Amino acid sequence: MGNRLMVELLPHRAQETPGGGVAIRAGDHGHFVAEALVNGVPIRFLVDTGASDTVLSPRDAARLGFDLKSLSFSRTYQTANGTVTGAPVRLEEVRIGPLAVRDLRASVNGAEMKRSLLGMSFLGRLGGYRVEGDVLTLIP
Repeated sequence: MGNRLMVELLPHRAQETPGGGVAIRAGDHGHFVAEALVNGVPIRFLVDTGASDTVLSPRDAARLGFDLKSLSFSRTYQTANGTVTGAPVRLEEVRIGPLAVRDLRASVNGAEMKRSLLGMSFLGRLGGYRVEGDVLTLIP
């Protein structure tokens, strides 16, 4: 009961499902936001199936210890907001509840953004994912 209440109050908190997956409830805005531990640091991500990579905001990248001035912003991405650059990085571990993906390809966005994106470089390493109503389930 307490865990279900916590999920209702904090939809970014994943709830473990039978079989070792996690369920994330959509926020009031209708998007799925997941809190993950990245190299042990809590980061909130917008789950984005349209993003090929997992993309860190510059602020989150700095929190993870990346030196933004030394990164090479050599990747070009076409987004709904236009063309942006990104710096390729590797994340040692991204964990949401019991799910962990190691040595994850990601990039640091060249411009500020509201929230980091959890893209297909993460989702594609899972067994799958599904959306039913306002619940996203990540499958091991």
